[in-house]
Amino acid sequence: MQIELVSHTPYPETLIARAASTCYDSIPKELDGARKMISAIIKSGHESCVEHASASFEVNGVSRVLTHELVRHRIGFSYSQRSQRYVNEKKPSFVVPEEIIGNDEANKVYSDAMSKAWEAYGKLQELGYRNEIARYVLPNACGTKIFVTADFRAWRNFLKLRLSKRAQHEIRDFANEILKKLWEIAPSCFEDLRNGENIQNT
Repeated sequence: MQIELVSHTPYPETLIARAASTCYDSIPKELDGARKMISAIIKSGHESCVEHASASFEVNGVSRVLTHELVRHRIGFSYSQRSQRYVNEKKPSFVVPEEIIGNDEANKVYSDAMSKAWEAYGKLQELGYRNEIARYVLPNACGTKIFVTADFRAWRNFLKLRLSKRAQHEIRDFANEILKKLWEIAPSCFEDLRNGENIQNT
C-alpha cells in the first residue's frame, strides 16, 4: 500500500479558524489560538467549519475490496480510479489479506485461485475479447490505484468509521496511514481521532 499526499489546502488551520471566526466574531491572532479554537469547535460538534479545508491522496497497491468500501463514502468525496475497461491487467497484481499470509494451506489455495483468474483473463484476450469483457474473471483482490479528494469533515467521518476495530484489516490500515498524514498538516483537526476518541467501535 502506497499513499501519497498530493495536495492540500494551504495553511488549513488558519483558514478553518478564519471561517469559524465568522460564526463567533473572534479572530485568533496566532496559530496556537487557531488550534485552540478548532479543538473547541470540534469538541462542541460544530464540524461544518472544517469543511473549508481539503486534502487529495494518490493511493496505489490496494485491493478492489478496499476501494469498494472506500467509495461508499460519498458526501464530500471525489474519486478517480484506475480503469479495468481501458487498462490491460495482464500482469498479475493482487493483495493478499493479512489473515491468510500466515497460513500455508490458505496461502496455496489463495495463490492458485489468483493464478487461475489471470490465466482465464489472458485466454479470453487471446480469444479476441476486449479488456472490458475479460475483466469479469478478475477477483476483488486485484490491485488498483485510486485518486481521492475530500474535505476535512468528510475525512473525519471516514476515519471515525474506518479506524474502528470492527473495520476490515486492509481499510483500517489505510485509515491509519491517512490519519498520520492529515495530522501532520492539521493536528488540531484530527488530534481527537489520533488519541482514539470519537471512533465508532460499537
